[in-house]
Amino acid sequence: MRQRGVDPAAVRGTGPNGRIVEADVVRTAVASFSLPRAGERLGMKAAPATGPLSPMRRAVAAKVTESFSTVPHFYLRSEADVTALVQLRKQAVESQESRDGLRPSLTDFLLRALILALRDCPQANRIWQNDTVVELSDIDVGLVVQQDDGLMVPILHQADRLDIMELHRRRVAVVEAVRSGKTSADLFQGGATSLSNLGKFRVDEFTPIILPPQSSMLAVGRVAERPAVFESRLALRHTAYLTLSVDHRVMDGAPAAVFLDRIVELLEKPFLLFCSQSFQHS
Repeated sequence: MRQRGVDPAAVRGTGPNGRIVEADVVRTAVASFSLPRAGERLGMKAAPATGPLSPMRRAVAAKVTESFSTVPHFYLRSEADVTALVQLRKQAVESQESRDGLRPSLTDFLLRALILALRDCPQANRIWQNDTVVELSDIDVGLVVQQDDGLMVPILHQADRLDIMELHRRRVAVVEAVRSGKTSADLFQGGATSLSNLGKFRVDEFTPIILPPQSSMLAVGRVAERPAVFESRLALRHTAYLTLSVDHRVMDGAPAAVFLDRIVELLEKPFLLFCSQSFQHS
């Protein structure tokens, strides 16, 4: 009994003449066992968080709680074959770096695809505001920027007017402004959607929380070689998983699917990202 951690004096025998049997020992051991409280492990004590939460951490907590509690999210997922995009970006980096030192990242191409898809799918460029759907006149997009104790989502305004290299410069400037604290209120105003890219981490896919009053957010995981059918043959291709979170008050499934499909199409045909005018898919 002592091997089971049971005090013999605490066991009530149910065998003949009150004799203690194995079932009595097991029953007593189970009855005395208690699960650790939340945040504890067996044999360990839970330690409270050290120090007060930062204003940014509190703001993030309040915002995501509000969003997840009040916005009716639904999610669409797709896999994009970005093999051609990876090759094209490599060529662009080699060309731009040798000429002016610029290194456009995959994030710049993802933003460009999101921007052109917004232009081609006007229903996605709407927000929920004051209990009604509002269509935005400009194409602005947000970018999730991680900091030590939270995240911020600055807005790239009138982003459809920027080509890839201009978009790269704007993105770099915006990220630097956020991380240095040199921002203004208008940097966080506007946009119907945002991009959250965790591609530099070992994350294949994730589900983002929409930033109200925006109506969607696109999450992109890492680019990796995965088996895929290409030209009727099994091959290793560079692919990425995309997840689109959508506010059901603004968009239903079909228009949201058209929006995500357009993003994937632009990523799989990356030459379209360099066109001043994107072409509607058939």
